[in-house]
Amino acid sequence: MKLNNEQTAAAHYQGDAKHLLILAGAGTGKTRTIIGRVLYLVKQGTPIGRLLMLTFTRRAAKEMLVRLEKDLGPATKNITAGTFHHFCLQIMRRIPKSFGVEERTVIDRDDSKSLVQLIRGEVVDKKHKKEFPKAATLLNYLSYAKNCCLPLSEYLIHFTELDETFCTLVETIGKRYELRKSERKYLDYDDILHLFVKGIEKNPALAEKIGGLYQHILVDEMQDTNPLQWRILQALSNAHLFCVGDDAQSIYAFRGADFRNIHSFSERLPDSNVFKLEQNFRSTQEILDISNWLLKKSTIDYNKKLTAVRGKGIIPRLIDFESKYDEASWIAADLLERKESDAQWSDHMILVRSAWAAKTCEGALIDAGIPYRFVGGTSLLEAAHVKDVLCLCRAALNRTDELAWIRYLKCWPRIGDATASKIVKALLDADPAEGIDDVLRQSIPKREDIIDSVLAIQSLRNNPSSAIKKGLEMMEHNFMTRYDRWESRAGDIRLLSDLACRYKDLLGFVEAYTLDPVSNSEAERIEEDDLVTVITVHSSKGTEAPVCYCLGVQPGAYPHIRSLGDRDSEEEERRVLYVAFTRAQNELIVTRCGDESRTLFHGGSYVQSEGEPYFLEYLPPDLVEHEQYGYGLALGGSSVLDELLDFE
Repeated sequence: MKLNNEQTAAAHYQGDAKHLLILAGAGTGKTRTIIGRVLYLVKQGTPIGRLLMLTFTRRAAKEMLVRLEKDLGPATKNITAGTFHHFCLQIMRRIPKSFGVEERTVIDRDDSKSLVQLIRGEVVDKKHKKEFPKAATLLNYLSYAKNCCLPLSEYLIHFTELDETFCTLVETIGKRYELRKSERKYLDYDDILHLFVKGIEKNPALAEKIGGLYQHILVDEMQDTNPLQWRILQALSNAHLFCVGDDAQSIYAFRGADFRNIHSFSERLPDSNVFKLEQNFRSTQEILDISNWLLKKSTIDYNKKLTAVRGKGIIPRLIDFESKYDEASWIAADLLERKESDAQWSDHMILVRSAWAAKTCEGALIDAGIPYRFVGGTSLLEAAHVKDVLCLCRAALNRTDELAWIRYLKCWPRIGDATASKIVKALLDADPAEGIDDVLRQSIPKREDIIDSVLAIQSLRNNPSSAIKKGLEMMEHNFMTRYDRWESRAGDIRLLSDLACRYKDLLGFVEAYTLDPVSNSEAERIEEDDLVTVITVHSSKGTEAPVCYCLGVQPGAYPHIRSLGDRDSEEEERRVLYVAFTRAQNELIVTRCGDESRTLFHGGSYVQSEGEPYFLEYLPPDLVEHEQYGYGLALGGSSVLDELLDFE
């Protein structure tokens, strides 16, 4: 594999430092460097089975393995590669007693939220229910506290504005949530890392044993690690760590990611060395100039300056609009014009701050007949009909999975909350030695259809693809009356069955896709490839396009109004915009519009509320071509209606 000088220095390092941090700027070839390191280590005699690669998505791990297979051949399958959650769960499944996870089922965020909602209803009285935090917010509190390694009480005091009464109620909900998970043998996302850390820290010999399985641990996207993941790496640091990431792309604090894990790497691991990758292969220099300027304006020293291997190109455009409707219409018109000039739709990416922020733009694309896909919304496994089938599988695998049973049972006619709860209670109270079918026959006589579906899945637990197909076959009549556009939805279940072919058993499949849901776009459901991509910035890392539109880059959005006054949050907002800018290969078009609630236009400049920061407020004019559209009654010039002024 051909590497440049920066990549070679990192990938072929043979010095005295045990641990390496590679600060890889956007588009500088971090994946190539990781792959180069693996190939170098194998060439130097490291047994391929002694390598561990940790990534943040299953897709990233798969892509690396595919690229490695070209050089290493079939031996590549001996490399352990996957997400932190998959790795930890794989270890815990081998020795479950060491971590206390015997017979526990992994649940996704929706299930966790449902469980918290049930407990919230038990704990909070009618007087407080309206103003008390909703289940999703409560789950965030519980998750963030655990991932940041903070007691829930301490997190609530320091990071929320809840009064003492509400804090006490949240702590009660947290305790009951943990108890209910234990009773129902559930593992949520955070438990996987938390229990793994707990197991290896209370048993140093176990940590040494696990760390000793590997000579080198390679970590991708190091800037996204949270305190729990850092503790895992520290515990396994008898192996050599090779961590690659970019502190300027640390944008997931809302998930618990700790910026300090990469920014303070050398202080935390003194026996280490740091390399920088600053040669950008993706963008032209003009795009990098505005990206570099954005980082340089920070009070944090990111200590990097990207240079374009490709050299000079087109200067970025900064375009002002009076309204979001003008902004969306212009983008649609620009796309049509480019298409008429023989450009491909797929050469264009529209980066938005959130799914909500994309709605107006999506409307304009639909009106213009422009084909597009949205990335960053509902994933395949979050679709209701898919979750129904997976809940059938989970119920068949775990009779104590209360949430799965309730959802599955309610898919059937004449079964509501009360009946479902009664059946589940019977299952939970029954002797574990008694068969599920016997308990169900006592609870719901004459409903063999419900019983047969569960038994069919149980019989196919070692053939996950057939189990999914069978589940669809036995439930399809219910689904046809339950969901509109069923033919389209049925394709999702068939896709799920195809994906399940890769797994040896149903439990492994359900756990893998619960941990790392597959989005519709990742599964390549859309037959037409020539599409404009509309994508949230938080979903865009690792992507690129020849032409990128950064939509809505205005005050109140960059930084987001909710972050104002919090230095760390504002700084993360800067990194979000940096990630957006650095997706562009050839052209960067930054658009912004007036917002009557925060901003007024005066000849194209913004008048802001006092003290409200805006990242592009002092943007040097030579870095962009500044344009204005939609002012007054004319577009870009004097109006013929000005002649009416002479009338008076």
